[in-house]
Amino acid sequence: MNRFAILFLALLVSACDHGVKWEDDPYQVIWIDSKNNRTLIYDLGDGSAIERVGAEIIAVGSNDKYIVAKQQETVKKKVSYFYIERSKDNKYKNWDEITQGPFSSEKFIQLKKELGLPDFIKAF
Repeated sequence: MNRFAILFLALLVSACDHGVKWEDDPYQVIWIDSKNNRTLIYDLGDGSAIERVGAEIIAVGSNDKYIVAKQQETVKKKVSYFYIERSKDNKYKNWDEITQGPFSSEKFIQLKKELGLPDFIKAF
């Protein structure tokens, strides 16, 4: 497990407050300390998780093949889009091995048509 995943898990365990805002097993959008600090994770089922898309997640969607996430940077407020092909993901992969993106809105619309990416079903 890489250092980032270990740090993430340590923060998750030691956080003052946290919760799940959306779930499509094994994926979850969680928040830590602030409900505005949402991250897309891959839940390992043993109290630990691997980050797939960092904060700030503002929308998420899924179907049988893909998970999609819309992220807004907290400082610059730039919006980016990501997708994950579920069949290629597993607990041994780091985020940069499986998460595709960031993409602009225009590129994401093109990919959505080409790949059959799902709509965003939950906005935060």
